[in-house]
Amino acid sequence: MLSQIENILRENSLCVLCTVGGGNPHCSLMTYIISDDMSVVYMISDHDSKKFKNLLSNPNVSILVDTRQDHRNPIAKQIKSVTFEGIHQPLEQEEIKAIKTHLAQDHLELNKILNSPNCTVFGIKLKTFLLLDGPVDSYQGNL
Repeated sequence: MLSQIENILRENSLCVLCTVGGGNPHCSLMTYIISDDMSVVYMISDHDSKKFKNLLSNPNVSILVDTRQDHRNPIAKQIKSVTFEGIHQPLEQEEIKAIKTHLAQDHLELNKILNSPNCTVFGIKLKTFLLLDGPVDSYQGNL
C-alpha cells in the first residue's frame, strides 16, 4: 500500500491543497515536489495569497493527489487517489534554496512566481493518508 502511495506521489506533480481561514475552507490547485523520504510535500505561493495567510493562521491542511494526470494509463483504468492530513512547517533557508532550484528546473511554468519577491516556499508534513483504489476500495493509516 505504501508503494502505491509513493508511486502516486512520484508520478504526479499536481495536488489540491485545502486550507481553512476564518472557519471557511479554501482549495488551491498546486504544483508540488516531495521529499526523498516522502514525509514532506513542498510548494510555493505568493506570500500575500489567501492560502498562505490561511496556513499562518491554521497550519492544518488536507492534500489530494490522484492519477488523472497520468496520461499513459488507459481511460478505462480506475483512478486512484490519496488524501493526506498534514501540518504546515517552517523551512530552513538551505531547504528553501534547494527547493526553489528544483522547482525552477523541473517546472518552468513556475518561474514567474519563483522570481517574484513575494514568493514563499513552504512544507507540509504528512501525517495520515486515505488511499482510494477506484470508487470502493479504501485504505487508511498513519505515516
